[in-house]
Amino acid sequence: MVSSVVTRERQTLIGGWGRATRSQATMVRPDADDDWAAIFRTAGPRGVIPRGGGRSYGDAAQNAGGLVVSTAADATIGALDPAAATIEVGAGVTIGDLARHLAPGGWTLPVVPGSAGVTVGGAIAADVHGKNHVRHGTFGNQVATMTVLTPARGTIEMSPMVNADEFWATVGGLGLTGIIRRATLRLIPLTSWWVSSVDEEQPGLHRVLDRLHAASASSEHAVAWVDRYGAGVITRARTARLGALTPTRAARTRATPTLPGRGIAWPPLTAAANAARRSAVALRPRHLRPLSDLHFPLDSLPGWPRLHGRRGLIQHQFTVPFGAEHVLAEALRATREAGHSPSLAVLKVFGAASAAPLSFPGPGWSLAMDFAAEPALGPVLDRLDERIATAGGRVYLVKDSRAHPDLVAAMYPGLARWRAVRSMLDPDQLLVSDLARRLRLTDQRLADLSAADLSGADPSGADRIGASHA
Repeated sequence: MVSSVVTRERQTLIGGWGRATRSQATMVRPDADDDWAAIFRTAGPRGVIPRGGGRSYGDAAQNAGGLVVSTAADATIGALDPAAATIEVGAGVTIGDLARHLAPGGWTLPVVPGSAGVTVGGAIAADVHGKNHVRHGTFGNQVATMTVLTPARGTIEMSPMVNADEFWATVGGLGLTGIIRRATLRLIPLTSWWVSSVDEEQPGLHRVLDRLHAASASSEHAVAWVDRYGAGVITRARTARLGALTPTRAARTRATPTLPGRGIAWPPLTAAANAARRSAVALRPRHLRPLSDLHFPLDSLPGWPRLHGRRGLIQHQFTVPFGAEHVLAEALRATREAGHSPSLAVLKVFGAASAAPLSFPGPGWSLAMDFAAEPALGPVLDRLDERIATAGGRVYLVKDSRAHPDLVAAMYPGLARWRAVRSMLDPDQLLVSDLARRLRLTDQRLADLSAADLSGADPSGADRIGASHA
């Protein structure tokens, strides 16, 4: 018997936010609990993957020929518990809506991603980070508990203390361990909806890194933009001590045309944009601006990928440890010399790694580069990925659209352990995505099956996922 939740929808073209990846799938939006319960029974041979706000740059929330399940209906915001400083929300609530809901009461989320349209479920599945990773870690570190619908065990509760292995496999697990339904999130006090920021220009990459490292240790938020040669601007920001808690009106979105060729990634246009940015910093280095402008700068321009031409946008984000700064310089040099300078390049500093085996951040540097999607770019990034892996770094899987699967295990040493826990939650591999197929993330191997045997685990739990990455 086919569930009504499936028959209500039809095949549709689903793509990543960057517009460079697309595939046909059946998109469904369950409302009632019965519809949710039927999802795995009617998944079909091509399986199912949950989808939140569709803000992944690549193919993490696509499933060619299969089922894509929208979590949009799970958008309830529960009562806030001021004593515990937590709030329970549905997985479909967007980060922007939740931040605006919390602000008037003097609360906010410790960690937010770069887009207000990311859902809570998506933020957990990607284990997103903000501009304050050194201080607060990732989004997954702010999850007290969550309710997850799994193929093998039905709906289960997870936390760092209860079903801890399953919890940390789901954090950063790209929707491949279960469908997140609800989560209880930790909050921090908010004194104002306004932030005070200072921009500082530096002439070269070495100086940018020095100043960014210092800023990340002394500021609430720190980030840097760099041009193709490594010169750039460091932004330090902190919440204003006093000010209105009422959120400002959301930025008006602007219609964005699809530009010809490489669009804004054409080097002369990129150079002009960079020069304009430097001029603005020189004229006005200090700003008082809404919190949303700091966190979500591109949301006022949702058509950013269209500015990169008809093929869309590829973002290549990677992290390398402290001491591997040469890889950052190589990334800028290699793409520049190959004629693929990034239209936007953003640097951040990362602190301690999460306990989640597929979490992206680790102590060191993060560089995110936006490119026009061109076939010739692939070999350039392939060579760069090899250098990143050799240096002990990794690419951000939720933003990836072209990495080589053979490098994933080297970049993510916890992959076998994650596969073992995932296989217990989904032994029939019903949860699958275009990303998972392309990178062979859910391929089960003998080493993974051996890792699944927890019978000989240390009673203290020291060799379990949640402890082994602490």
